[in-house]
Parts: sequence; structure tokens; C-alpha cells
Amino acid sequence: MFDYIGYRVFQYFHKKESETAVSNTINFLSLFQATLIVPVFITINLFVKIDPQILGVDNRIKYYIGIPLAAVLILINSVLKKKKLSGNKLSELKNKYHKERYVLPIWMIFSAPVFFVFVLPIVYGAMNGTLHVVYPGK
Repeated sequence: MFDYIGYRVFQYFHKKESETAVSNTINFLSLFQATLIVPVFITINLFVKIDPQILGVDNRIKYYIGIPLAAVLILINSVLKKKKLSGNKLSELKNKYHKERYVLPIWMIFSAPVFFVFVLPIVYGAMNGTLHVVYPGK
């Protein structure tokens, strides 16, 4: 899945500006992978309620893991994806994933992180009953 998304994003950035296509692709893949954490936690929370205080962890831990997580993802993607986005590996990806008409439009790939971080938690909160609307003056 990440190879397909990486190739499509690389293809898009390569058309726009070929010099920075690899670094832009790596940054987007890191962002995409980081935002996938939200649906994973929501799915886990559907079945098992995890309270951070039970684990002996501060409630603010979710704010402390963002920067190290981004650094690790960028480092891992830099090592793994740079090799795939150059030379023979790129031609293999092109043979495997290049099509005249794609099933998944590029705008859906670029809007997926927004959906994972903003829309999905709102839908989950509405379904779970934890989302409440407060009307001013009442």
C-alpha cells in the first residue's frame, strides 16, 4: 500500500518539480503514516477502553510523542523509500503501478490525512456518544 501511495505521490511531485520530488514524497509518506495512528487508536478503542492513567502515564503523553514520532518516520522513510524512488527500483514501481487511468484519484490520497485526523474522530465521537454540542445561552 505504501509503495503504491509513494509512487503516485512521487509521480505527482515529479511532474511539478523533479528536483524535490523525492524529499516531498518522503515527507508526505511520513505525514500519511503518522495520521494513520488516529484510526488505529480509534479502532482499538472501540473494542478495548484504554485509560492512560491505568498505565501510569500522564494524560499529556499524546502531545509529547509527536515530534519524536515524526523524526523516526522521516528517518525510516528516508532510508527505505529513497532507494525505491531511484534507479531500477523506480522502474519496477512504474511497471507495477503505472496506469493510464487510476482507480484512486490523487486528491483522495492528499486528503486522506485530513480525513484521518479531523473527520474520523468527529464521526467516532458522534457514534460513540462522546461528542456533545453545547448551545450558548442555555
